[in-house]
Amino acid sequence: MTSHLAISVQEVWKRYGLPLRPWMRRQADRLQGQSQNGLAAYGPWALQDISFEVGLGESLGIVGANGAGKSTLLKLLAGVSPATLGNIAINGRLFPMIELAAGMHRDLTGRENIRLLGAIMGFTSRQIDVKMPEIEDFAELGDWLDKPVWQYSSGMQARLGFSVAVNVDADILLIDEVLSVGDVNFRKKCLTRMDKLSSSGVTIIFVTHNPYAIERLCDRAIYLRDGRIAAAGSTSDILNAYHQQSIDKSTGFSSGDALAANLRQGTGSFRITSVAMLDPETNHTIDSFHTGDTVKFAVELKVHEPLTSYSFSIRILDPAGTIVSFVDIPTAARAELALGQDSSLECTIENINLLPGEYYIDLVAKELAGPVIDSISVAMTFAVTGDSDIMQRTENRGLIYLPANWRLVPVE
Repeated sequence: MTSHLAISVQEVWKRYGLPLRPWMRRQADRLQGQSQNGLAAYGPWALQDISFEVGLGESLGIVGANGAGKSTLLKLLAGVSPATLGNIAINGRLFPMIELAAGMHRDLTGRENIRLLGAIMGFTSRQIDVKMPEIEDFAELGDWLDKPVWQYSSGMQARLGFSVAVNVDADILLIDEVLSVGDVNFRKKCLTRMDKLSSSGVTIIFVTHNPYAIERLCDRAIYLRDGRIAAAGSTSDILNAYHQQSIDKSTGFSSGDALAANLRQGTGSFRITSVAMLDPETNHTIDSFHTGDTVKFAVELKVHEPLTSYSFSIRILDPAGTIVSFVDIPTAARAELALGQDSSLECTIENINLLPGEYYIDLVAKELAGPVIDSISVAMTFAVTGDSDIMQRTENRGLIYLPANWRLVPVE
């Protein structure tokens, strides 16, 4: 491995369990003249043909669905589990934070565990004494630091482990979704510290389902799917690919799916039977529009009970599930939208300045100050397109494009 690399992973395969059964199956097939070619023929494999490199001081994000192999990969990098095939080379002192209580002894106090983790990292008792105040201050555990870890909540364990990780001068940090259990203020504190570590030359491998943390911290990312690298590249490209794959378009609702309508929750005063996005000028169905365009949503309703007033919202979400915006029926319009028969409820939204990407909508109908009437998650997906000028100016970041005028005013 060259000196400018912190991590090199070459053609790594990982299979759990004893290799005896696949070997016996291969031998039986060979005796029958039916031997199959390829390593994947006698799986299952947790990881298959994984290769990538991480430079010194680089931050790499790893995304993927549960079971994709993210944690397995980090365990291989940490040396906790060996690769079945392939080579992994690590250049520098590595601190793995791949489980909340990794390396901790539950019967020891938090302070004793700091010393234990420091010893594992190769620090002397005197060196840990020097770092102890900084670790103690970052953890913010107070008197709990002198109580046994088995009394800690998962969030407190995360505080302790992360506080050690970011204060022991590691060259490489492996972080696996442990920030998800901390409170909001501590997560912000951790992200700020990771920013500083990254800018100071620490190599970070970061696994999380938080797309904004990946974009903020990581130079690039890889997308794992079914134990393979499905894509690698810039964080924005990889997150778009991952989240687009995560959106199950089959959950979109259609008017012919009457059984699903009967099974949905809510009072059922009316049921949503279909939803479509339309070009407001031609009334033709569309599945995409340009940044800044005006579009119309048409929602067909099967009315079972007349309603003089109700709440109905269209919620626009990005692929990560963040509500970008939503529109609701204004109070002044509720009387004229009273329902007495099957109808198509139309909503026109002007100048939608969403940045290019994939989005979806949720539909929620409620009685005023009352229960839900009907709701559909991922009612439909749509794409927003934009010219290269918009994408370049926004660096393909954010969710909303805000046109602005600039001028220079001389100071007298």
